[in-house]
Amino acid sequence: MLLRRLAFGALLHLVAAASNVSVTIQNGTYTGVSVPSFKQEMFLGMPFAQPPVGDLRLRAPQTLNTSWSGSRNATNYSPICIGYPIAFANDDLGQELSEDCLTVNVIRPEGYGEGSDLPVMLWVYGGGFAMGGSADLRYNGSWIVQRSVEMDQPIIFASFNYRVSVFGFLFGQEIADEESGNFGLLDQRKAMEWVHENIGAFGGDASKVTLIGESAGAISIAQQLLALGGAPTSLFRGGILESGTALSWQYKTLNESQAVYDIVVNNTGCSTSNDTLACLRSVDIDTFVAATNVSTVSAGPVIDGHFLREAVTVAMDSDATVKVPLLLGQNSDEGSAFGVRGLDNETALIDALLASYQLTNESVSTILEHYPDDPSIGCPFHTGDGLLSTGAQDKRSLAIYGDIVMHAPRRALAETMSKHKDVFSYRFDQIPDNATIETGVSHFQEVAFVFSNPLPTQNPLSKRAGDAELAKLMTSYWVSFVANQDPNHTEIDGAPTWPNYRDAPKNIVFKRKGSFIEDDVYRKSGIEFINKLGPELEH
Repeated sequence: MLLRRLAFGALLHLVAAASNVSVTIQNGTYTGVSVPSFKQEMFLGMPFAQPPVGDLRLRAPQTLNTSWSGSRNATNYSPICIGYPIAFANDDLGQELSEDCLTVNVIRPEGYGEGSDLPVMLWVYGGGFAMGGSADLRYNGSWIVQRSVEMDQPIIFASFNYRVSVFGFLFGQEIADEESGNFGLLDQRKAMEWVHENIGAFGGDASKVTLIGESAGAISIAQQLLALGGAPTSLFRGGILESGTALSWQYKTLNESQAVYDIVVNNTGCSTSNDTLACLRSVDIDTFVAATNVSTVSAGPVIDGHFLREAVTVAMDSDATVKVPLLLGQNSDEGSAFGVRGLDNETALIDALLASYQLTNESVSTILEHYPDDPSIGCPFHTGDGLLSTGAQDKRSLAIYGDIVMHAPRRALAETMSKHKDVFSYRFDQIPDNATIETGVSHFQEVAFVFSNPLPTQNPLSKRAGDAELAKLMTSYWVSFVANQDPNHTEIDGAPTWPNYRDAPKNIVFKRKGSFIEDDVYRKSGIEFINKLGPELEH
């Protein structure tokens, strides 16, 4: 909470001497806030759907059906959607949580308005589909917008909340019978529709929206590419995926989801109801939270047969995907966030893999052949022959899990999409100044650099020589991609030319002492094998 107060205090200092500004959208007029220190205007906490409470709980988001006269306040972020911390993180720390949370935020440079037709960067937060929200200060887009103006490529930054955990992803036969499910993904689609319909009033161009997300946010974007059988859409024209694709997620079967649904029904006292879903919608929020914030309950995206119509590997193999330019990548040592630790022998590693996935014994044996017991090539990478303190097999484990969850899915999507559209791939290889060799260049660590965000958040921007320059470079590439569908208009002298994956499989590698280009061939045989395992990895 202290960290939250300090960061919020810093933000208040930045918006000192702010004044009000108004925009009229389809439903009515909003009053936002003008921020002279950034030369920006912010419109925050604007609902894009009816509150998903009461009988609208566990339903697809419903379109706003009201208009108003006068002006409504849009000067503060709304509460974020209720979520629950996961094992290694609490993205909701210090945030106000509410079931009434479906709102959108818009930050634009001053001097622009209706008719300006600016490109739009639309942020989708991560958090394992269990937590997170757009009010998180780590996701403040002001520095991105500021850099876009400096580049003479002004853009609008927008973000929104979507339901997470059981509120967004509880599933079972009862929900399937309503031809529904994946409410959180439907929230995202509804927010995109609101932006498409209203962003012109803020000075944005509805035909120039680029989605950007990290972790579950990136996975979400990849799932939006597969939505409705990959049907073409005008809601976005490109995507930026940081550490995640649709192949990064394990999709529960209906039976597995049903088991979780039944636990929630029992915990809420709804098991004797003739209509358990109606009962779940009627219980008070405190009862629902107490029943679902338990270790036996977890939920995330599923193949529901409607929004996500078929297994991801089947959809990708049949080319049933929206085809748009992509900028995508991941961090070198993702496995340090997702791998199993505490493994001192190969038998323990085999047992961990068999417990984590639906792998056959033969597949596990082949994986181990591709990832030999050699700490010098394990994760965290480039850390030599030494072992991790947690276990003799842990560097091997982290390499395998990192490739299964992040590196192999990224390469698969880059290879697939580059057959149709421009793709720009990266590997972030800069360890932060507060990280250790035990974690390396782990998950999420690129976010502060992308946002060029100096606030004292949970994951602050590093302050060594070269860190600010690396942040400026990355922010500029990202802005250029949103503005031009090509990252190579950075307005930075000497910036490496980021190669198009369509021409050859290459990555840009981000380092504070000099970024460079590499052939995308690391761990080639192992990643190729992993990408053949679809159903065994629950894809």
